[in-house]
Amino acid sequence: MLSAIFANAQQSYNITFTHDSITVFGTFTVPSAAGRFPTIIIDPGSGDIDRDGTIQFFDGNSACIYPGLYGKTIKMYKELADAFVDSGYAVLRYDKLEYTYAPGNLGALTFHKLWLPVESAIDYVKTRTDVDTNNIILIGHSEGSTMIPYIAKNRNDVKALISLAGARTPFDSLVAWQYNQLYQLLEPCGATFSDSLYLANLARQTLDYFHVIRTNWNQNTPDYAGVPAASWYDYIVANDEVADNYNQVNLPTLFIGLGLDLNVPPSELVRFQQDVTITDDFWSLAGLVHYCCTPDVAHVSEEVPHTIVYWLRQHNIQTSVKPISCFNENWLNVSPNPFSSSISIKTEQVITGKSSMAIYDVYGKRILMKELHVSKNEYTETIDLSYLPDGIYFLEASSGNYRTLEKIVKN
Repeated sequence: MLSAIFANAQQSYNITFTHDSITVFGTFTVPSAAGRFPTIIIDPGSGDIDRDGTIQFFDGNSACIYPGLYGKTIKMYKELADAFVDSGYAVLRYDKLEYTYAPGNLGALTFHKLWLPVESAIDYVKTRTDVDTNNIILIGHSEGSTMIPYIAKNRNDVKALISLAGARTPFDSLVAWQYNQLYQLLEPCGATFSDSLYLANLARQTLDYFHVIRTNWNQNTPDYAGVPAASWYDYIVANDEVADNYNQVNLPTLFIGLGLDLNVPPSELVRFQQDVTITDDFWSLAGLVHYCCTPDVAHVSEEVPHTIVYWLRQHNIQTSVKPISCFNENWLNVSPNPFSSSISIKTEQVITGKSSMAIYDVYGKRILMKELHVSKNEYTETIDLSYLPDGIYFLEASSGNYRTLEKIVKN
């Protein structure tokens, strides 16, 4: 059963699909034009998250950790979906089962049921006549980053993978780190020594439980967070092997880290870079927290969807629909690339409005920022970068409604 809602040259359908005999509720959004579209499926992070990725910063912890977001709400998956559809892609996002159903209404809690609804989501989109079934892309946010290579390595119908704020560190070690990090974040707001002991105890219990899961669990091993030990064992196998899974599936893959992420630290991007050998695309977006926004604006930063769309186009995963947004990577030419000491930038079309460019290293640190004083239709400038070490960098430039992001290499 479908109900259509029209907004911003998009069509949004409230849809359902079945996963392990359970009904999953979601939204499928597509450009309001005829055609078959490359389709993005968003695999969400942990917790009882709805299809919009709604996060409310209303509690006391938020007031301390994110004072600039306190009292606000972000719908990160909806905003990402809207941006992707504006660029010509279809998007499926869905409510997690934990959001829709009480645990007692889900039957046996298996690894497949709880963590792999994306498998059924792929099957669903392949039934639609508006989906280009040769171009299905999985975006895994946070915990979803662990699941997408596990799913893709057992299928032949996934075109590309995108890890957004994903972790290489095993689940239990990351959770233990988060407990300890939480005390440090809350201490300036009045957290006490007893709070520290409580959180340290939770961290130790988590590590102890999953040590048992990895070594000698049995049918008598108790549940953790309401999930049986057998399901956690299957989860840990997939989680521990996440880097190997990305290597084995060997698809075009983009890893994005967020520079101010307090849930999955930026060092996780470095860990992936050390262990994943099938891609050189490890990009860090400076100034963003785990929810794809800045610490004081409760909206997804346009840098996230623009980076992803740019990467998809570079890997020839394109759409015939002209983007509604003014993202355009062709207005500026950069040469030579690779370069040894300097680059030349040249405008390729009429430019209006303020122009600027910046260069970042692979960890998102800004190295250079300058205005471009464009006063005519064609503009050329040579920029000395001889002082940079050899390596990969990213040049971001904007002028009026135009924007480009390009990987450049010094050797």
